[in-house]
Amino acid sequence: MLYQMLVSSKGVRFAVAVVSAKRIDEINILQATLEAMRIAVDAVMRIDDNDESTNAVVDDVASAKRNEISYVVTNRAAKAEAKGGQKRTFHALIDGNKIPKDMPCDAESIVKGDGKEYLIGAASILAKVTRDRLMHEYDAMYPVYNLRQHKGYPTAAHMAAVKTYGASPIHRRTFAPLKHMTFDEDGKILG
Repeated sequence: MLYQMLVSSKGVRFAVAVVSAKRIDEINILQATLEAMRIAVDAVMRIDDNDESTNAVVDDVASAKRNEISYVVTNRAAKAEAKGGQKRTFHALIDGNKIPKDMPCDAESIVKGDGKEYLIGAASILAKVTRDRLMHEYDAMYPVYNLRQHKGYPTAAHMAAVKTYGASPIHRRTFAPLKHMTFDEDGKILG
């Protein structure tokens, strides 16, 4: 309900960056999280630039069918009228203790920020609902893993499915216990 209220509120700018398992395995989860934060902030700052007259790729749908390593979901409806020709300034609030490198604006980190700042809490809702919706789509693509129920967390049932069926393309190979396993091209466990 809160997700829907956020995305449908007039004037609310948001962007959610989606980073693939492949990219996470390439750079690690912390770096992928920081990269996603930077990509999302940059996308929010550019919402006014994304209109039909440009060739910019803007999409408001996260989908399991997308194959990009990273992509961003934004809302086109939040374009704002510039008042008196003033340029907008942005300041990002980051949940955690690290600020991504190359941030496109000033930023500050706030440890446990989702419980201290409404904007960070709102961003957390957008990210988690997007992730859960993606897991529901992935569940339809890879039903043997029951991703709809455990959302990709390493529950006993999930790990049993991986041992039985191998890993899917969305499984992160650098996370335990998969990082200790060897897989063939189709994701089946070797040995």
